Amino acid sequence: MKVACIGECMIEFSAARDGLFARGFGGDTLNTAVYLARLGIETSYVTALGDDALSEAMLAAWQAEGIDTSEVLRVPGRVPGLYMIERDARGERSFLYWRDRAPARELFDRADDAALDRLAGFHWLYLSGISLSLYGEMGRARLRELLLETRRRGGRVAFDGNFRPRGWSDPETARRAFNAILPLVDLALPTFEDEPAQYGDADAAA
Repeated sequence: MKVACIGECMIEFSAARDGLFARGFGGDTLNTAVYLARLGIETSYVTALGDDALSEAMLAAWQAEGIDTSEVLRVPGRVPGLYMIERDARGERSFLYWRDRAPARELFDRADDAALDRLAGFHWLYLSGISLSLYGEMGRARLRELLLETRRRGGRVAFDGNFRPRGWSDPETARRAFNAILPLVDLALPTFEDEPAQYGDADAAA
């Protein structure tokens, strides 16, 4: 079985002691790719990176986990997005993001037909609501075409809602994007905490 996880990995700075920060890499779909690879499943990560040293470090870290990186698009002169994690006195985390020009946002604007054809041959495509929030209207349209072609060839689609309002220009745009994708999903992974914010569901049964 071959799985392609589609999304974004960012540079992570997490607050440590004495005003210092520890650097790492993070992303919801990347975490899933790591777990799948550790289970021995043939897994590719699909994103776009720059040609800088941090992009190279990301690739090396993914390859060390057994993730295939041959479908990663490289964009010269660009760098990955960045986010910072801070914790309050109770240990609750808050996030700050610098990702508006991250190359991952242009993945489906830049991907050629050959790359999309290869992806359509995977057994499973996995993406999240955060993945959806990265792309503009044209990018989401090309993504939808990819999902349609994957299912036409017998592949399946897994979608983790993971709705983050700050990633969207407005709630209606997010709902339209979700509603366009959900009919093409074989395995949906909703979280109830996200549903009232997006769809106004009163309870888990709704």
